[in-house]
Amino acid sequence: MQYSWLIAIPLVLLLAWLAWRRPNSQRLVWRTVASAVAAVSLVLLIFPPTLQQAISPGTAILLTEGYHADTLKAVLQKLEAESQVYTYKSTATVKEATAISSLTRLPPNLQTLHVLGYGLEEEELEQLQHLQLQPHLSPAPTGVQAVSWPQHVKLGGAVEVAGKYTLGAESVKLYLYAAGKARDSIEVIADSTHSFCLRYYPKQQGRYTYTLLQKQGEQTDTLGQVPVQVEPPQQLGVLLLASSPNFEFKFLKNHLAQLQHRVALHTTISKDLSQSEWLNMPKLELGRITPKLLQNFDVVVTEPEALEGMNTTERATLQKAVTEGGLGILTIAAAPVNTRNTAFFTGFQSKRLSQQDSRNTRASWGEETAGANATPYSLVSTSAVRPLVREQEDNVLAGAKKAGWGKVALSLVPQTFPWQLEGKEEVYSSYWSHVLSEVAREQVQERFWQVERPQVPQPYKPVLLTLTDYTSRGAGVTVPAATVISIADSTSINLPLAQQVHQPEKYSGTFWPTRSGWYKVQTADVSPYFFFVQDTSAWRFESIASKRAATQAFAAQQSINAAGTSIAYKDEQVLLIWFFVLFTLSSAFLWLEEKF
Repeated sequence: MQYSWLIAIPLVLLLAWLAWRRPNSQRLVWRTVASAVAAVSLVLLIFPPTLQQAISPGTAILLTEGYHADTLKAVLQKLEAESQVYTYKSTATVKEATAISSLTRLPPNLQTLHVLGYGLEEEELEQLQHLQLQPHLSPAPTGVQAVSWPQHVKLGGAVEVAGKYTLGAESVKLYLYAAGKARDSIEVIADSTHSFCLRYYPKQQGRYTYTLLQKQGEQTDTLGQVPVQVEPPQQLGVLLLASSPNFEFKFLKNHLAQLQHRVALHTTISKDLSQSEWLNMPKLELGRITPKLLQNFDVVVTEPEALEGMNTTERATLQKAVTEGGLGILTIAAAPVNTRNTAFFTGFQSKRLSQQDSRNTRASWGEETAGANATPYSLVSTSAVRPLVREQEDNVLAGAKKAGWGKVALSLVPQTFPWQLEGKEEVYSSYWSHVLSEVAREQVQERFWQVERPQVPQPYKPVLLTLTDYTSRGAGVTVPAATVISIADSTSINLPLAQQVHQPEKYSGTFWPTRSGWYKVQTADVSPYFFFVQDTSAWRFESIASKRAATQAFAAQQSINAAGTSIAYKDEQVLLIWFFVLFTLSSAFLWLEEKF
């Protein structure tokens, strides 16, 4: 550069002298300036100048899916020196960025990596253990932010798809598509975050895959699939405790017995006289409520008067069976009950809707709606009370709430047997199937499989399968052998299991599916477990959320301290086009000025 100026100085002086000695003194200053510009431009074209550019070879920027250009600009401005920019699994094209297909293509001397976008998967982050990670993550996009549904439901129960949806400027409608039809829908208002819950009641048992769709304008998109296993109804043990002979308990006893449920009915006839009946089960002593007696039943159906007729010990025994044993109690009342003795079983808030002793209304549960005779009251819906039966204006006719391990429920529909007298057998059966299944003791499994993570398994991503076996205790237990089978093509693969250190009853193994569809994992003496692998495009929010969480957790737990930024310098040649333009313009001016 210094030699260029040494050459330019005499050339500038020569051209300036030639311009000065011309007889015509007009535009002398302009001739002199143009001569100097032409001389300097010519020299710089022959000997191009360079500038020193600061670079940081130990720092790089990685652009992942969902990065924002503004974030990239802000990071580049914040860095002291120029850093190399890479794109990874991102469809966007960035000027002067290098696309890499694997994280192993990053420079080996890299020390600090700035990650933009939604981040990286957990297994990808394991390749970056030697780097200091600086996350600059993008917020989650609009759309489904969370979703859940039951993996198993009993026949007659509801498949509830619940979640949260964030929407932009245009409203959208969500549909739950099952058995060839849209079964439920909800509209999400623009510029809002909306919680949604869509329901469908399967008609047959088996494995089914439903679909959640969204329609925005004329465009319909599939958000994801909803795999569900519909199981046969649970065979219950039902204890009926009536304060006096009545048709409601008589019809219910016969109906449940026809469905092969174990039923026992104890009816108080007078102070010293009672009657007991047993169907589909051996005879038991029903005259006194004991822990041993209640172990034989999953749900107790009773009346406030029957609860009042018990002594303190019996009510305490019944309460303990609910809170500690998971028993369900359903009380059928003709009016709200506010007595202290029965508060645990009947302590529901209520409101009066009519001044008459009874009223006709339209009761609804599941997908059924039927006329019913109800009390002039309804239950007050609270966060603790789960509605079982509703009526118009969302009034609650029957509700349940958790009480320890079990549930207590109250019904203000005192008579359902008229449905049977009117020939509405299906309505009667549906009502009691729904109510009892919601209240009854939940089945406890001692050995079972589950997908521990992720929530939505997808091809070529790890699925952690866990076997819980409460019958295996202590050290020295043989680790069970497991096999995973693809239902589509019957391909099987052995699944190695490892016993968890802090929870020895659990054995876990990682499975890598290669295709979508149903899979079955099985081991000796344990019921086979079916799980569904979604398409890679399904439930995009789950993939984004897992990347963001994994990247943030990885950065938070790093023990690597950021090393001092090493800065190097490189010579960068100035663009010659500017000197060429200056030389051309100045030369053209000198030529034209001499002519005119």
